[in-house]
Amino acid sequence: MNRTEAILIGLLFTDGCLSPKGKSGWRFYFSNKSERLALLFRDCLRKRFALPSPRVHLGTTKDGLHRVTTDSKAAGDELTRTYGTFRTLRYENGRLPEARLPVQELLQHDVAGDFLRAAFSADGGVNLYAARRKGARGETRWLIRGVYLACAHPTLRRQYCELLAVLGIRARNVAQDGKVKIETEKNIRAFYQKVGFIDGVHITHTSKFWPEVEKQELLERLIKSYEAPANVYRLPQFDSVKVR
Repeated sequence: MNRTEAILIGLLFTDGCLSPKGKSGWRFYFSNKSERLALLFRDCLRKRFALPSPRVHLGTTKDGLHRVTTDSKAAGDELTRTYGTFRTLRYENGRLPEARLPVQELLQHDVAGDFLRAAFSADGGVNLYAARRKGARGETRWLIRGVYLACAHPTLRRQYCELLAVLGIRARNVAQDGKVKIETEKNIRAFYQKVGFIDGVHITHTSKFWPEVEKQELLERLIKSYEAPANVYRLPQFDSVKVR
């Protein structure tokens, strides 16, 4: 495994799909709000399997997602033979896919950070917002800080935590939220130093507090907030935060 393949499978395990097509083929599919991630998926797929440019299609869906598709029996056979399924959601009959992360392979080839960066950039994000509460002694304010990765598959959530732990990053497997969460200053700083987000990947426009901000930029703001939390409290988007 090399860096290109680590990024490719990190995107496949999150916003990608590899599904059978007919009796003997495979279809690759990736869709995300980020054009940057779609282009990266396309480029990694072409580079890893030496696919000619016309065979890998880039477009947009009706709801504004950037989409990449291609059909390749050889590439699909190789990936499924090596890594198994990339499906993370339950089948219609309720059965859970037997998915697994290639933890040992990623660590052996020193590309765990590349894999995690791709996965968190696609299906992860940053929490940074102000909260406050009124009490007998006045108003108390604090910041909600964290990094998270959404993942519906319990085995994969556990393995994401294991992979992060090897890098010195402690994360919680929060089953009720279907997320892996990194919540303490020490571990968020370690994530920033060893993983982070891919540059050019933005938070979606539907975000309540940080629409269209780059994920990596918001992570940097979160890190700086430990030195000067008052700078976050004073931001205009938090003026309307409800007092509990």
